[in-house]
Amino acid sequence: MDALKHWLALNMVVGVGRTIFHRLVKAFGSPENVFSARVADLRQVHGVGDKVATAISGFDVDRATDRELGLAQKEDIRILTLTSEEYPELLQSIYDPPPVLYVKGKLLNTISFPLAVVGTRNPSEYGKIIAHRLCLKLASAGFNLVSGLARGVDSLAHRAALEAGADTIAVFGCGLGHTYPPENRKLRNEIVQQGAIVSEFPVLMRPERNNFPARNRVLSGLSLGTVVVEAAEKSGALITADFALEQGREVFAVPGNITSLKSKGTNDLIKAGAKLVDSPESVIEELLPALRGRIDKPEIKLDNDKERQVFSLLSLEGRHIDHLIENSDLSPAQVSATLLQLELRGLVRQLSGKIYVSNCDTK
Repeated sequence: MDALKHWLALNMVVGVGRTIFHRLVKAFGSPENVFSARVADLRQVHGVGDKVATAISGFDVDRATDRELGLAQKEDIRILTLTSEEYPELLQSIYDPPPVLYVKGKLLNTISFPLAVVGTRNPSEYGKIIAHRLCLKLASAGFNLVSGLARGVDSLAHRAALEAGADTIAVFGCGLGHTYPPENRKLRNEIVQQGAIVSEFPVLMRPERNNFPARNRVLSGLSLGTVVVEAAEKSGALITADFALEQGREVFAVPGNITSLKSKGTNDLIKAGAKLVDSPESVIEELLPALRGRIDKPEIKLDNDKERQVFSLLSLEGRHIDHLIENSDLSPAQVSATLLQLELRGLVRQLSGKIYVSNCDTK
């Protein structure tokens, strides 16, 4: 608990952002050692001036953290640090991971296939339709959708994931003691029951403007890739795409009407090299190698009757999708979605011509 208090405290000192936090810990070995250091020694760390050094030295660790821990306990919020087992590996691997994460809901390290979906807060009718259809199919295929709970595309992505029965993560630009926008309180509660809400900000931090670029960095950092559905030229969604590129993650964009300002950002992303998305398969084909790399060994663990039924029709010899449809009790859409789920888990693979084979030599 003492170690957690010092992580929390250093994260709360005014003037200590992520960069300075990491520099201080690197210089002194731990947050606890930072608070034990002399002001003169703190000032030797690049970026730490008199004001910040004095703020650290005079910070009341127990008083501040007891209050914060009490608030977190009251709201059923878990507090993670970079050393916590639950801290997601993908986020931990970025250049400047948040030292502290506040989480409510599902364990983050059990969410296997996170995919960010972002876009404008004011989508066109085209954007609304595409966002819902694409996100529903991606979630049904096994992806866990990550977004920012904002109005528009973000909310559509979360709702599609919930509709598909998939886990979804909402990353906040404020503390988890607030909901922004406030009209999404019901959606927030549904996400907690079927996924998680996450923030790097103290519990009562308000949704300040400067928080949202930082939120976007975490959003992309949690994810294997980022899909931008509809975005204007200066949309915040493009900031998320930029962070994804910096973090070495894939960026996808849905093309839009060339006369619509709401599609200028996504069309520009495609011109700059983002993967054009015209179907869920566009995302899956690109990410499949990374997804397989996250699975040590295919295990025959079938989660539902649909999976068992489709898998029973497969073998080491190829089966055309029409054969699977004809010999199952499932619709073509259900067979396609089930095959995608099995492919994501490394149990089957698709050959050319819609031929599918089992990756396992026993049933």
